[in-house]
Amino acid sequence: MKKPILFLIISLFSLAIFSQSNDAIYKIGVRQIAIDQNNEFLNLSDAEFKLIEGSPYARKEFLEGSIFEGDVLLQKNVFLRYNIFSDEIEIKTSMNESNYNALVKRSGMLVKIFNDVYTLIPFEGSDEKGQYFKVLTTGEHFSLYKKTTAKFTQRTFAKTSYDRDQPAKFIQTDSYFLATKEGNFIEMPESKSKVLKLMKNKGAEIKAFIKSNRTNFKDENDLMKLVKYYNNLL
Repeated sequence: MKKPILFLIISLFSLAIFSQSNDAIYKIGVRQIAIDQNNEFLNLSDAEFKLIEGSPYARKEFLEGSIFEGDVLLQKNVFLRYNIFSDEIEIKTSMNESNYNALVKRSGMLVKIFNDVYTLIPFEGSDEKGQYFKVLTTGEHFSLYKKTTAKFTQRTFAKTSYDRDQPAKFIQTDSYFLATKEGNFIEMPESKSKVLKLMKNKGAEIKAFIKSNRTNFKDENDLMKLVKYYNNLL
């Protein structure tokens, strides 16, 4: 179901420039997090946490990445991963480190994790309440963003001999948003008729494109192609 248009200013998330030392201390823009914070929050032991199906991360491993302010590179050769469940970018300076930190949510910067780019969209003028979105494609008129959430469900036990135990799991859900240059967000519909209504100013061309490309509205690659084509028509 399409959500109401959110009047948000599109901006990139930030942190103050920080430096690396021999002790791998981040001076500004990060906060320390406990390795077992998720376990404690979910009331699970380490052994139970390891048995959870699914993942709270976009990618479980830390990957090399960079931090930018606009087009200016602030930091490179750091290791990052996106924790979907807690909606945080986790960071460390070396793959050999066991401890890691989380970037403070502040407007103005952009993070690239390998080939993935993330931006923070503030909510009601608050960076702290803002959420991270993955940037799929940008254009002169419209950009396409992906928001992934991770829901945790506790382990359940069979109540009868006909039932089966169900393991604890993280269930990830993706939503896609069309963002205007004015900062308005519209959730991308998952049906052809609603997409045509959304892009009705170029309805005939979009209808032909969808038919010839057999567009799947749940596939991000197909949505990227559609938005790029739509931008070119405008």
